[in-house]
Amino acid sequence: MGERYWEVDAIRGIALIGMIVFHLISLMVIFHMSLTLDWYYDVCQYIHLGTSVFVIVSGVALVLRHGRMAGKPKRAYYIAIVKRGLEIFFIGVAIAVVGSLAIHFVIGDGNYMLFNFLQMMGLSMILCIPFLGLGKWNFIPAAVLIWIGLSFKTIYASAGFLWYLPFGILPEGMFYPRDYFPLLPWVGVMLLGVAIGSVLYPHGIRRFRMPDAGVFGRFLALVGKYPLEIYLLHIPILFAILYLIMIVSSALGMPWGYL
Repeated sequence: MGERYWEVDAIRGIALIGMIVFHLISLMVIFHMSLTLDWYYDVCQYIHLGTSVFVIVSGVALVLRHGRMAGKPKRAYYIAIVKRGLEIFFIGVAIAVVGSLAIHFVIGDGNYMLFNFLQMMGLSMILCIPFLGLGKWNFIPAAVLIWIGLSFKTIYASAGFLWYLPFGILPEGMFYPRDYFPLLPWVGVMLLGVAIGSVLYPHGIRRFRMPDAGVFGRFLALVGKYPLEIYLLHIPILFAILYLIMIVSSALGMPWGYL
């Protein structure tokens, strides 16, 4: 019951690598390190799909974790999920504060971080708890929540109503927050992962055979085994490296700083 399935970690690893590339490209654009942006929007549309894959795999992981708790009180599982979700959420809050300060003092465009990826992930984990008993039938609420979330993209609230931000409704005329991941539709995407996990790994047990991971598969699985740590480290590292390049290139008169 305690076995980790390498393919789950490997898929999460691929998604993480895609997210790292996406953030690298995004930061390069922020620092004006790209002489042409035509390729950026097309490439990032595909790379950003890695975020959806990551959230889906997180839903699968909820099913696997539930399977590992077989024989133990359900209350213990739910408490563990709530604790983990709150931990991730408050880490996201800290990142939002630090990131917004960095944006204000370094970039200065006013597009702050108000409801970021980790905040969404933490709360989505908690919100998925009441739906876990539905198993594969989570396809239905997942589809409904995703549809509602996508519909909210065309709805704007009166200026100043920031309480709507977690649900995907932006105040009219407001800036677009950086790293913005509202609960809708993303909690629906995680529920989609719960549904998929319930089909492929009922009670946390794999229903199909998988070949040996191989060297490359083990590498990807290793990356996917530490998602939070990698997520926390890669953004400040990329930011620091690119900011240093901007400072040095500007001092040398090279065209890699602000243009």
